[in-house]
Amino acid sequence: MVQIQAIAAIAVGNACFLHSTVFPLLEEGSLAMAHMDPSDIIATPFPLYQLCKFVALSLVWNLFVAFMCRAMLKDEIQTDTDYGNQSGSFHIILMIGWMIGLSTISIHLIFILCGIHPTIFPLLTLVSAFYLAFNMLIPILLFMPRNCVSRQEYEYYFIEEVVFELKEVSNYIFGPPLTKEQTKKQQRQQQNQNRIQYIHQYTALGTIIGMAACAILRIFDHGMQIQRYPFPIIVGATWGSCGGILMGAFLQALGEVIESYN
Repeated sequence: MVQIQAIAAIAVGNACFLHSTVFPLLEEGSLAMAHMDPSDIIATPFPLYQLCKFVALSLVWNLFVAFMCRAMLKDEIQTDTDYGNQSGSFHIILMIGWMIGLSTISIHLIFILCGIHPTIFPLLTLVSAFYLAFNMLIPILLFMPRNCVSRQEYEYYFIEEVVFELKEVSNYIFGPPLTKEQTKKQQRQQQNQNRIQYIHQYTALGTIIGMAACAILRIFDHGMQIQRYPFPIIVGATWGSCGGILMGAFLQALGEVIESYN
């Protein structure tokens, strides 16, 4: 499906940008810091300017892939993923921006609760949180089916509408598969949406596991450039999302094969 291909393209593109634009800088840094103590190398943060360049490149790529995919499937997904006909384009963009902003703040707070000091490199932490929130939410917000019944029955203030959408996104990522009553589609279309939701869920799970694994590996003081803050977050999230997509696609294909034999 085109949506799944778009999700994979976003993750693989971010990994390619990471290896082509950032890793050469880390290799240069390893030569310049060869005389330093390993603990001092790890304590030296990656330049904020270079991190922002990578995040901006990732942002442009994500938007390009997502909107190209949405344009290709405009007729197919318009009635199922639009934010209601009553919402104008500016309102939609503003709401998505608020959702990503609130998610960035929430992820930033989670980083602090996980042990990152709030006063040490706060801008690096904030940019990393934005990178994570944007990469996780953009594909979901553009392709997740809308719960139009609830939105039509009630009128929300703008902030309540944002919170309502964030709740829907949380249910979509961590909740059970969509049902026919929720999507109002025929069986085949419902199965396709469930496949996309399955990939989204494994992508989010892979991102979380990847960040946790890289954070644990950072404890070991080997003086590797990849351990410089905030790259355990960036690398873990990028590689984890790729691994999550592969695992989700494999388990989904395996389940279909087993179901076909039953």
